[in-house]
Amino acid sequence: MSDNVTTERAQIPEQIDKYLREQMSGRSASVVPLTGDASDRRYFRVTLADGGSLVLALHAGPIEFASLPFANVAALLRQVPLPVPAILGHADEHGVMALEDLGDVTLQAQLASTTPSERHVLYREAVALIELMQRRGE
Repeated sequence: MSDNVTTERAQIPEQIDKYLREQMSGRSASVVPLTGDASDRRYFRVTLADGGSLVLALHAGPIEFASLPFANVAALLRQVPLPVPAILGHADEHGVMALEDLGDVTLQAQLASTTPSERHVLYREAVALIELMQRRGE
């Protein structure tokens, strides 16, 4: 593992370390595993020394970015336009895709910590996005 990358929990996979060495050009970063989804992907938050962060999705093996359903669906949703995490980069040979870090707060958690008027605004935004997706997705 390179000297400029630290991990706060378990060792980071070799593919992630290679991606960071190739893409980060010596910038120091901290890597923390995130909770995964129901796929074979694993996720890691990379926090840079300047405070910025991104999420790396690690596939079980090499990828072909242009044929990934995630990349294709994201492109379609951006055309609607709907807010989706930006794809910041990828390394097909390492099976790594870099994504915009949207944070850890879910809509459900945000709703639980807001005032009734803020909750009303969030629900209206969510319904407006659903309506937009249904109208434009025809």
